[in-house]
Amino acid sequence: MASVGIVGAGIAGLVAAYYLKRRGLEVTIFEATDRVGGFMQSEQAEGFLVEYGPQTLQRTSTEFEHLLRALDLEEACIPASPLAAHRFIVRRGQPVPLPRTPLELLRTPLLSPRARLRLLAEPFIAPADRFTEETVAAFAQRRLGAEALDYLVEPFVAGIFAGDPKHLSVRHAFPQLHRLEQRFGSLTWGAIRSLPERRYHPAPRRSMFSLVGGLGQLPQALAQKLQGNIVYNATVVAVRWGDKTPWTLTYRQGAHVANQLFDVIICAAPLHQLAQLEILPSIERHPLPKVIHPPLALVALGFRKEQVAHPLNGFGLLVPAVERSFQILGTLFSSSIFPNRAPEGHVLLTTFVGGQRHPELALLSEEKLETLVRRDLERLLGISGPPVFRRVWRWERSIPQYHVGYDAVLVCLREIEVRRPGLFLAGNYRNGISVVDAAKSGLQAAQQVIFYLRQEAAGGAAKILLGE
Repeated sequence: MASVGIVGAGIAGLVAAYYLKRRGLEVTIFEATDRVGGFMQSEQAEGFLVEYGPQTLQRTSTEFEHLLRALDLEEACIPASPLAAHRFIVRRGQPVPLPRTPLELLRTPLLSPRARLRLLAEPFIAPADRFTEETVAAFAQRRLGAEALDYLVEPFVAGIFAGDPKHLSVRHAFPQLHRLEQRFGSLTWGAIRSLPERRYHPAPRRSMFSLVGGLGQLPQALAQKLQGNIVYNATVVAVRWGDKTPWTLTYRQGAHVANQLFDVIICAAPLHQLAQLEILPSIERHPLPKVIHPPLALVALGFRKEQVAHPLNGFGLLVPAVERSFQILGTLFSSSIFPNRAPEGHVLLTTFVGGQRHPELALLSEEKLETLVRRDLERLLGISGPPVFRRVWRWERSIPQYHVGYDAVLVCLREIEVRRPGLFLAGNYRNGISVVDAAKSGLQAAQQVIFYLRQEAAGGAAKILLGE
């Protein structure tokens, strides 16, 4: 039986291990902490349910749907409230509803009349050269105008990537937008002309949902299927390859250092950890340490309903960088999105601080973070009085930033795999940062392992037949 060593018990590593174990392979996961899930962590306390990482899931993948069914999690899925379709952007210090239709977009007070007229020019703006790599900011300003960049694009980039559109590559961070422009010449024409294609070749219906026990329920369900296959508090310090020998994985547990041999390795650790492993000489890993993972703090506060003047009738609000009197990135109305996030008569607000916009703020003390958040929420939502519940969580290295020049990172990753047969890489640094993207990355790594082992077995059989 072939053996597979997996570095990291985040969603990518767990999914890879789950599928390989089902195929009869011997799998061992090495997790540096005492818990599974990576960024997917949930806590239930005092009647509140807090998500410390991703807040929602999207139904965008049939493979992910199959995974939920296989784990008996279908009945645990809870759809988002219809209120979640409504979002707010801060303009002149006040939450303003985000337009949801083209007509609303042309009437929205989020943009000045001049900026709304500028949007009408979008279909007539020539596409960029297909070989030109643009930042999200340059792309948005060229196609939509400066004001739309400030109030429609930048806050969403901060909300999704905790990033800065002046540094992110549109081709890597938002490939759908890049493809629309390249194929149809404009975003407007692309949206219109792709309607028939979506009618005859429908993608899985996008809908937002969560799990009744929080998103942490997913990695916990996978861990249940992998009991006995996970080594906790095991920091992998090196992965070494020999021409005639299996892979040697070196890990540390406290003061104990041990080696273990494997036929195949999947590295599903975060990118910044991959850059530190002894896989190739450092000169060959040079693009990896340059990828930014900005610090991000999450502050979850619970209030009695009467303490909040705003009706919280939406998904949440985002604060553009140009609204400089505020320091938060945005706030989710968590108890408005899903029904079991707060006790009766209470609300839960989840606020994000830091990211690439203000990395230093994410590193403040818990007390200072709460003070900062409450000060902004008092102005934005009419909060009065102290919270009845509070939690602060900090990710010192959060989401990998798909910056301009990210091609060099992807080439480097592929080069590692090509030069080290039997090593496969998986995670949110490839093909998308969402939970579904990371899970798909783990599945693809598992499929590559199966294909690789079949090739190795076929090659060995051929050598026997040839008498080699």
